Amino acid sequence: MIFGPQLTHLSPDAITLDDLKTLSAEQFDALPFGAIKLDPDGVVLGYNFKEAKLARKQRDEVIGKAFFVEVAPCTDNVDFRGRLDALAKDGGGTQAFDYVFAFAWGKRSVRMRILVDPLGVWWLFVTNLDKHDLDKHDENDDDL
Repeated sequence: MIFGPQLTHLSPDAITLDDLKTLSAEQFDALPFGAIKLDPDGVVLGYNFKEAKLARKQRDEVIGKAFFVEVAPCTDNVDFRGRLDALAKDGGGTQAFDYVFAFAWGKRSVRMRILVDPLGVWWLFVTNLDKHDLDKHDENDDDL
């Protein structure tokens, strides 16, 4: 389980369902990678600070929205949403893959880890593959 200072050293590959069940809102927000929490209908329940910064989206405009329609319509396809649907149909599980998000401001190459909780929560963990993009937006932390 996650406790204290170890939180900032977690990787999206290391986090478990047990960790996620015990995370406070502050700990979720402090994860050092993008993290998105969806309900089984794809409605955004959580959108951490890192993901908001890297996706250049205001969190208050994302929470409660349909992820595959209003937030990231480029993910409403077999390569992305299809993986989540398949894991949900199988009763849960996890999968990692590379993906390219298409935003109005440009493309963002990422490594995704998706985790479907058997109880119905869908977790998306996002790691940028383009180091330059990470550096370019670090100075804009106060904008979110």
